[in-house]
Amino acid sequence: MPEGRCDLILLGWTAFVGFNLMSDFWWGGSRAGGDASSDTGSGSPSAMGAGTSELYRGSYRLRSNGSDVEEGALRMSLGQQQTGIMAVQISSISMALRRAGTRSSMSSMEADIVFSGVEFGDVKKLVATGASDPKRLRYFGDRPCRLNAALELLPGDAKARSDVVAPEPADTTSGGGGRGGIGDADHRSTERPGSVIGEVTGVDCGLSMAFAVEAVDIVAMTQKVVHYSIWVNVLTIVQIRCYLLQMRHTEDGPSASRVSIACIGLQALMDAYDSFLHLCLGLSSQYMFNTIAVIALFKFVLFSLLEARYLLTIWRHRQPDIFNQGWETVRRELSWLYSRFYGVLVVGLVLLYHNLDRLDLIVLAFQSYWLPQIVSDAWQGCKSALSPTFCVGMSSTRLLFVLYLWGCPEGIFSDELYPRLPGSTSPSLCSWMVLMQAFQLGVMALQQRWGPRWFVPWVCMPWAYNYHSSPSVDPGTDCVICMAEIDEEEARRCLVTPCNHKFHQACLEQWMDVKMECPTCRTNLPPIQ
Repeated sequence: MPEGRCDLILLGWTAFVGFNLMSDFWWGGSRAGGDASSDTGSGSPSAMGAGTSELYRGSYRLRSNGSDVEEGALRMSLGQQQTGIMAVQISSISMALRRAGTRSSMSSMEADIVFSGVEFGDVKKLVATGASDPKRLRYFGDRPCRLNAALELLPGDAKARSDVVAPEPADTTSGGGGRGGIGDADHRSTERPGSVIGEVTGVDCGLSMAFAVEAVDIVAMTQKVVHYSIWVNVLTIVQIRCYLLQMRHTEDGPSASRVSIACIGLQALMDAYDSFLHLCLGLSSQYMFNTIAVIALFKFVLFSLLEARYLLTIWRHRQPDIFNQGWETVRRELSWLYSRFYGVLVVGLVLLYHNLDRLDLIVLAFQSYWLPQIVSDAWQGCKSALSPTFCVGMSSTRLLFVLYLWGCPEGIFSDELYPRLPGSTSPSLCSWMVLMQAFQLGVMALQQRWGPRWFVPWVCMPWAYNYHSSPSVDPGTDCVICMAEIDEEEARRCLVTPCNHKFHQACLEQWMDVKMECPTCRTNLPPIQ
């Protein structure tokens, strides 16, 4: 009955989230279509209505005394607000610079320069003023420098392109010097429909920056983000279902005490970090926050309601005597368990934040989450209590997720709206992840077939109790598991426990798959070697 209620809640929650995502997708598409139609009528690359915003990406080139100082990628957000005069709009501009040769990250999406100015719709030009942040832009000096910007909005439909060439230096001998590096022929060759060209000059710094950017297709990116959200949420729903099946498997079959706490703990940490990163991703961008936040919510539900609860179930089955020692002992042990787990979680979050540039290596290391279960089974000498459906389901869903992130070149992390992931796209990294999952699942399958210590050399085998030490059986001895008599022929193959109770070999092996205790006197039994 509890599992049925969980299934109904999961189904209702999935329907609600699916309806929310589809309505967000349809509403965003219709809104973008309305904006596009208004753009066509005005002839501007951005909507000329009140309260519009456009995103651009391209390249920049920083100059000092006529020589190039730095060049790289530029991300620009242009917001416009209608005034009382029809042809005049108040504009706000934010620019994020990323030097060539550096990786994109969450911090690269933060604005380095912020301007405010006025746009004249008749001439499609924009003038703005702002100040540099000395903490983020070292070339403009140690103190804030006043900056002036002049932008030209080129007419046409905005279309995102990734091959925008950085503007060439101004050539005063070719008759284009009056434009300050914007109107020269080489720079004009980069003009495409929906692009913006301009120059930023530092009044007190002696520096200038020329740039050329093109509009990002927000409609196409909205579709990608919605598809990504649906894909990840479906995978998370499958993972939730796998955990529900695994919980039922350990309730009706093998004891949960044989499940590795480190194995489930690693997967819980993975989902907690996924939730944290998706939440930060949604907060770092003004677009599609609700869609990305749904992923973070699903991952948090999986972590907090299922994985953390299953960790507590495993701990309770491993230490059943604690509950007989009073509530104070239980509370002390629970506090110790939770403090260690959440302490590792917080420390891991700090380390992850400071090592986002190595996210590909961190994800690769986390793919060994089945290894603690393999080691635990070999150490205890008992077969795993994980169901095959749980192992295959979790491995496939987690693998499909990371394969999309590091194997799909046209995903949402293409540096258009969201930063490109470190090391993507990488066929070699994807191959290593597939091999690691296949190897771990193969070892676990062979442990079920050949025994948990099949790969351990005999010289390294620990001491094991010999269940065949006393082959003689008194007449009339019954196996209390199957309630059948052990005859003389079966006596040679029967097993004798350390507490001197005798059982059929098949009966005791099946019993020990569920409980590692004697069926007669409840004494703890060593594994069968």
